[in-house]
Amino acid sequence: MKTLKSNKLSHRLLKLLCRKEYIEEILGDLAEYKEELASKPAWKRKLFYWFHVFNFLQPWALKNIDGSQKLNQYGMFKNYFKTSVRSLLKNKAFSGINILGLAMSLSLVVLMMLFLGEIYSFDDFHENRDNIYRVTSTEVRGNRGAVVKQATGSYFIADQLAQEVSGVGEVLVMTNTFTKLDIGTEDKAVPVDCYYAGSTFFNLFSFDLIKGNPNTVLSLPNQVVLTESVAYKLFGDQDPMGQLLTAEMSGYLQNGATAESDLKNGVVSGIVADPPVNSHLRFEALISLKTKERAIIERSLDHQTNPGYNSNLYVYLVLNEGVKPQQVEEAMFNSLKAFNTEREDNPLIHNLQSMSTFITSDTYHSAGPTFAKRKLLIMLALTLIVLLSACFNYTNLSLARALRRSKEVGVRKVIGASRFQVFCQFLVEAIVISSMALIIGIGLFLLIKPFFLSLPNPSARGFEMFELAISFEQVLYFFLLAILVGLLAGILPALFLSKIQTINAFKNSLQSKLPGKISVKNILIVFQFTMSIGLIMCAVLINDQYNYTLSYDLGYDTEDILTVEIQGDYVDVLANEYAKLSEVEAISKSGWVLGVGGDGLTAGMFFSEDRSARTLSLLNQIDDKYIPMHNIEILAGESFYEPLGRDVAAYNILVNEAFLKELGLGAPEEVLGQQVLYNGEKIRIRGVFKDAVSIGLTKKFLEPMVFIQTNSATDYKALNLKIASNDIMGMLTKLEEVYAKHDQIHPFNASYYEDSIAETYKAEKGTYTIISFLAIMAISISTLGLLGMVIFNTETRQKEISIRKVLGAGIGNLAVLLSKNFVLLILLAALIAIPITLEIVERQVLNSFWDRAPISMMETLSGFFIVLLIGLFTIAIQVQKAARANPINSLGSE
Repeated sequence: MKTLKSNKLSHRLLKLLCRKEYIEEILGDLAEYKEELASKPAWKRKLFYWFHVFNFLQPWALKNIDGSQKLNQYGMFKNYFKTSVRSLLKNKAFSGINILGLAMSLSLVVLMMLFLGEIYSFDDFHENRDNIYRVTSTEVRGNRGAVVKQATGSYFIADQLAQEVSGVGEVLVMTNTFTKLDIGTEDKAVPVDCYYAGSTFFNLFSFDLIKGNPNTVLSLPNQVVLTESVAYKLFGDQDPMGQLLTAEMSGYLQNGATAESDLKNGVVSGIVADPPVNSHLRFEALISLKTKERAIIERSLDHQTNPGYNSNLYVYLVLNEGVKPQQVEEAMFNSLKAFNTEREDNPLIHNLQSMSTFITSDTYHSAGPTFAKRKLLIMLALTLIVLLSACFNYTNLSLARALRRSKEVGVRKVIGASRFQVFCQFLVEAIVISSMALIIGIGLFLLIKPFFLSLPNPSARGFEMFELAISFEQVLYFFLLAILVGLLAGILPALFLSKIQTINAFKNSLQSKLPGKISVKNILIVFQFTMSIGLIMCAVLINDQYNYTLSYDLGYDTEDILTVEIQGDYVDVLANEYAKLSEVEAISKSGWVLGVGGDGLTAGMFFSEDRSARTLSLLNQIDDKYIPMHNIEILAGESFYEPLGRDVAAYNILVNEAFLKELGLGAPEEVLGQQVLYNGEKIRIRGVFKDAVSIGLTKKFLEPMVFIQTNSATDYKALNLKIASNDIMGMLTKLEEVYAKHDQIHPFNASYYEDSIAETYKAEKGTYTIISFLAIMAISISTLGLLGMVIFNTETRQKEISIRKVLGAGIGNLAVLLSKNFVLLILLAALIAIPITLEIVERQVLNSFWDRAPISMMETLSGFFIVLLIGLFTIAIQVQKAARANPINSLGSE
């Protein structure tokens, strides 16, 4: 596929630039040369091939430019190139400022181009990518009428699509979340992330099945397809096909019931290559969906015929050519009419989501890596701002220097140059500068690439998403971009200089022709400083919010509490052994870590006793030590104060104030002893605790919360230890040694509460880092532009400065003279930037936080002060240089 693209690109380039009478012969020679390269490695084939393509771009083969004079165009542009290089060498300071500014911005553009290319290449290895869709569900839940949108479907709708709806090809049903299993043999086991998938998996997707029949590897219960890496871990060099597998699972479903592995006596039916980096589905093993369906049938559940069972399944389908998604959506709507008649207040609606939007969807989330479109657009906008800022630098400096180059233009016109040729000369100069900047920019990109790849990206969910590798074809696109940037930056100066009349050029009367005090260059300077001030403010406000979040009063104690992750039923034994260590003061158990959440986060639907109200609430399984250890304030009733007996059912709960409000149960003192319904069972409210941060400051969508005491070891996923030790490393080593006695499969994962909370907000930390980096780039480019303008201003006013010095002016007077205009421009930029930035930060950047850090005057003016200080420092250096110059040197030339 890449070879075909390469051919198309080279053929288009040659047809565009070469004469029509030679093109057939050139393409024929190119095809023969390509055959000669067939035996060489891929990278050599590409390199030699493209060298040969460019080698055809000789003067004899190139087209003439329509509308120009009948000159040798090759010679003309060669002359322009030489002139441009000489001009750059003659004005090293200005050339350096322009090249460096453009290089910094182009390094970002290169990064974004590669980034976008990889984002939109996700899943492009599937042959039917353009016709693959996923069923989505929309329905209303809870008393507050929350509209819930999920990328999920049901067995029911999948059967309808496969049997009743025309225009649909393959239909696939699979689970939508990982099932974590310890899969192995009698000798050893490894933890793997699995999906239960239907038999059409390999017919719909184009994953590389190395061994096994794609039609049958997932057609029977207990069939397992392993990835190459997992198969090697388990069987080494042995043939894994037909080998028997064991599977163990510990955990619980969202309704709190203990879950067991559905896989019994598994057998390896196929081997698939590890999913590529650009796949939205990542897995280490696939288990046939019939394995899970068998368990559903054994439990006499109606999941396969109930349209409402649509929370745990993906339904994929392939549309036949010419069939529109709207046709299928209408058919699905008709299929649900009978079901929706019984639930008029919250109808279930299915739609289709195209595969091209799986990664970038802001609405529907996948279990694998994602990258929100909103975040992508913000990064694109910021990159564009930095690029425009660098272009404006070039435009500003070129316009400012137009006065000095007027005689050069006059001479060219006297010897016969047309306005168009002068225009082309200055455009070529701009393109030469942008091309040189691109080369440096690619070097800068290689330096910042590791930094960018190391930034936290929680939505990647631990998977690698980007490589940012540069291909030869992409380098060509980069140079096309450099030409475009050169045209963008150089067109205004080229137009201005080409319009100069010869007589004005020699009279040196261009000052009156340059734009006035409120000029284009001043507007561009204000734009640059506005962007710099805005980005600095953004970085300051995001960092302030991040620190505010880390120090937020969660409503419970977290100091010196270490959390150990549990993945098995050994929690009681492990807790007893940890209790013997002198460094451990107290121990408690919980289903998940309060204020952090994580994979074990659970929720459940609770109803009032008369079923008149309901609420979706967070649910955390705890023991009797948890509330005292975290010092959670009980407003009414009592906490759990003794262990729950082994054979005693859990029927008491502690609820928060938000829970009472949602169910309309009344004041805390009034609800003690009242009963609510959960999973069809009546549960008594034992106590009410004060509202606290349940998950984090960015996730308040579930305010109600319930603590339930449990006696099942498999309900606990976290062991909370109160630590009293100054030897942190020694203490962790002891804990790990004890842990290893009880779990040889899973790694030891432990972290202090503060570290876990900081990890929760790593997305915000990443955003702060990116914006800070862009702010540094923007302010650097603006400072370069300011430096150029100050140098130019100082040089052109050198005689005025000298006369003032002779008449007694000091450095202070000169500083005021040279800086007052720039200070006014920075002040104007601040007036524009501050309100706009506050609005954007409030409504777009930090709108996910439900409790915001207060904004002080210092933070509001932070961008202005930083830009002003940098600007004054830059001006001061030039003023000092001008003040030390001997007036005789500048006045002697008069």
